[in-house]
Amino acid sequence: MLKPIIYSTFVVSLFFSIANVSAVPNGMKPMPVPGAPLGYIIHNPYENAPLTALVTLNGHRISDVDVTVHAKDETGVSINYQVDEMRVMNEGGVPIFGLYPAFMNTFTVKWIEDGKQQSHDYKMLTPDIDMGFSESQWAKAPIVEVEHVDADFKDRLYFVNWTNSDGKTSPLAHNNLEAPGAFSWDGKPGFFIIDTAGDIRWYLNPYTTHNSKGFDTAGYAMGMNITADGNMVWVQGQGWKKMSLMGRMIAEHSLPGNFIDASHEGIEGANGNIFIRAAAKDYRRPDGKLVNTIRDQIIEVDQTGKLVDYWDLNRILDPLRDAALLSLDAGAVCLNINADKAGHQTTLEDLKNAPYGDIHGVETGRNWIHVNSIDYDSKDDSIIISSRHQSAVIKIGRDKQVKWILGPAEGWSSKFQDKLLLPVDGKGNKINCTDKGRCRGDDFDFSYTSHTAYLVPQKGTLTVFDNGDGRHLRQPMFANEKYSRAVEYKIDEANMTVAQVWQYGKDELAYEGYSPVTSIVKYQQDKDSMMSYFASAGLFGLGGGYGNLKMDDTTGKVKSILVEHRYGETKPAVRINISSHDMYATGYRAQVIRVNEMLK
Repeated sequence: MLKPIIYSTFVVSLFFSIANVSAVPNGMKPMPVPGAPLGYIIHNPYENAPLTALVTLNGHRISDVDVTVHAKDETGVSINYQVDEMRVMNEGGVPIFGLYPAFMNTFTVKWIEDGKQQSHDYKMLTPDIDMGFSESQWAKAPIVEVEHVDADFKDRLYFVNWTNSDGKTSPLAHNNLEAPGAFSWDGKPGFFIIDTAGDIRWYLNPYTTHNSKGFDTAGYAMGMNITADGNMVWVQGQGWKKMSLMGRMIAEHSLPGNFIDASHEGIEGANGNIFIRAAAKDYRRPDGKLVNTIRDQIIEVDQTGKLVDYWDLNRILDPLRDAALLSLDAGAVCLNINADKAGHQTTLEDLKNAPYGDIHGVETGRNWIHVNSIDYDSKDDSIIISSRHQSAVIKIGRDKQVKWILGPAEGWSSKFQDKLLLPVDGKGNKINCTDKGRCRGDDFDFSYTSHTAYLVPQKGTLTVFDNGDGRHLRQPMFANEKYSRAVEYKIDEANMTVAQVWQYGKDELAYEGYSPVTSIVKYQQDKDSMMSYFASAGLFGLGGGYGNLKMDDTTGKVKSILVEHRYGETKPAVRINISSHDMYATGYRAQVIRVNEMLK
């Protein structure tokens, strides 16, 4: 007689579980870890930002999201931000920003679902930093040293941009000696974000956003700015890009057809359009010579990349003015860093015999103006440009007429004499200055080989980073007499005068802060402060590198200085030193990153 078979509850449950799995196989489908109340985690969801992640929703409807990426230890900085419901729906989950590299990160997500407050702690291991490699590289990433941070600035995050050589090199440039002017300047993107403990909390994948083998994908990534909708826009070789902080590429546009070689600046104006510093191809000069121009075109495009307007500076200004060019140190002409020529002052023969291309010299087809920043003044629909090779900041209207010039008077033709701003003191009294810009009886000074000139609408002023090479249109007897400074001016357009409001660097940093190229100063409304980045300080070593000074062992290892001041003060609330990781690589720009505005 057969005995009845008795199935335990466990066996029955197991049977149905197996049957269910067989009916709906999951295979390798990613699943949330046991106990996770939302979905699984996607690392680097858009492949462009390796220190980001996304917590997917798995069908949940959540709101009032709050994220905290916890500090790695007691010396670290936690990052906290809120994400609104539309951003969560747009991303398809909760965006996680600010993870540490090569670390088991802990982050907390809080949210409301069905009227109930919920919270969960997540852990995630991240990869190490890989910002690309080159022959001259001596560290995997720039080395960050925090010197001082006031308590009320501890929450700061700073975006930093470096210009780095590319270990893959660009075959298009190296195999083509006739490559367009700025195209030969190719390098891996050096974008990263640091906190006030000196840790890197975000960086741009150099392999997904740059390809040295393609005409449209090579070129330095430069001039990153934050747009009104909280995204990043920058220029790179033959185009410009717009990307979210999470790394989602929103738009990639080639330059309009008649323009080439975008670098230095891509900035969104108050009118919503993008202003880009570029060059013109196949440009016919008045003498009939056909050239590619160099860093002398300002173009305005809409968000689709369509050309709206352009400013041809060869027609607006004077490509033959050589007063500032003759004062340059030939060892450091922006991207062209040549230590062998350090201390050699450019001569008239140099300018006249320079080959056509991205070489400083007079006439269209050479680097006669080198515009490195643009700002848009919505009050009168004008642009403001900083010109390194004219040592001038210039305002130009939509009608392509010069409104004013901030710079020393020497070399400007009669056409521009009434456009030169006259220096005054704080009481409006005229300051006597020579044509070379040396002023008497006041601390006022013009800016020389400047980088960045930006309006401060909240104060009615203009900030300029005064690099200081060729100060007073000359080279000093000793290299260590040089200095750079962040400076703020007040311009009275009705009376055509300019007064100096504030400066930092001349006395406080002196030669230590001398940055012959690059750099930035920018007002920050949220803390009523000035952020300044002395990006190429120490380019030739603190011991100098020419004259009767001997190069020390720091040669080629740039030590940028990032400072932030409360408005009007000269004692920094923040000072962070950043050493390069590539020989002769220089810092380019820095920006304050406000996560709540960029992930809202």
